[in-house]
Amino acid sequence: MYNTRTPLSMQQPIWSDQDTAFQEVTPDSGIETPAMSVGKQIMRNHVRNLFNVLSLSPKERRIIKLRFGIGGGKQRSLSEIGEIYGLSKERVRQLESRALYKLKQNMNSHGLSAYADFLV
Repeated sequence: MYNTRTPLSMQQPIWSDQDTAFQEVTPDSGIETPAMSVGKQIMRNHVRNLFNVLSLSPKERRIIKLRFGIGGGKQRSLSEIGEIYGLSKERVRQLESRALYKLKQNMNSHGLSAYADFLV
């Protein structure tokens, strides 16, 4: 019981005859792996290109960009988007839903199905 209570240094070697430290074998879940980061960047580029190909109305396209912060902006709520366009929160939700439906329908045909594990 006493040994389990003493704190260990992350720089301390795991074994006395090796130079491997605890920090080298302990994963940091807060840091994104390079493969995941590159995958997300490629997916963002595909989604931007998909906006140009799809038959989204300009309003639907703008609502999706505002809602999810695409293009460097911050994510906005349905109410905030409604104030921008002079629409009710429910109408913005309907337009968003229709645009997302169109995006989902075209995921497979435009190569986005490979990124399904990146989507939340």
